[in-house]
Amino acid sequence: MSEQGFNDSTINTIVEQVLAKMGKPTLIVLTAANGYHHEIANQLATWQGIHWHILASQNSNQNLKNELMAVQHLGTQAHWDGTNPSEWLNQYAQILFPYLDFATLGEVSNGMYLSPAAVLFQYALMKGMPTYVLDYQCDLTSELNQLLGLSTNAAMCERAKQQLVTITTLGAKSGSLTDIKAVMQETKTQGMALNKPETPSVSTADPLSGYITLNEVKSKGVNAYTLQDNLTDLAAEYIKEQQQ
Repeated sequence: MSEQGFNDSTINTIVEQVLAKMGKPTLIVLTAANGYHHEIANQLATWQGIHWHILASQNSNQNLKNELMAVQHLGTQAHWDGTNPSEWLNQYAQILFPYLDFATLGEVSNGMYLSPAAVLFQYALMKGMPTYVLDYQCDLTSELNQLLGLSTNAAMCERAKQQLVTITTLGAKSGSLTDIKAVMQETKTQGMALNKPETPSVSTADPLSGYITLNEVKSKGVNAYTLQDNLTDLAAEYIKEQQQ
């Protein structure tokens, strides 16, 4: 790359960062969920033009501590005293739940306000704030929950699916890292539906033992695999990101 090209690239990056900080930040709300903490955080770090604030309530929960440890380098930690949620949310442009757990999903889908996360989720929707959810933890048919052995009860899978449909009906957007990144950065997605509950779900009878996981791809390198291989969701998304 020429010196001029390098300088232009550097300047463009700096401009993007300055513009992001001049606008309202994006609020990340952490909830106590299992798995993919660092994998998701590493992908969020690549999303350009977003100024993150991070809210972690109930810090005594170990899963939530793990999440905070994974994402704390992304931005500034936010603090909320639990009062005036509508007014407090005015400082943010949008809100992201990267680790939405079953408890918060259940509260929001049933109109309950028991936890700080559920309160902020529903107030954000009432205010018409763009509200986004990564559904790896709360979609029982996801690869994570299949690996955790939580997808064997078809009735429970259907209930979780309907709860996701409910929050999307209320105005939230749920999907994968690729889906939500495209919407938040106002780019176009090709051949992917935004709300996964409306897409055919993975059969609970399909074992994941033959899938190539994200850890395997990282261990052997992205060049060892193609998108035609039997990849898990996160492994495929990681390869796509690396090929861009």
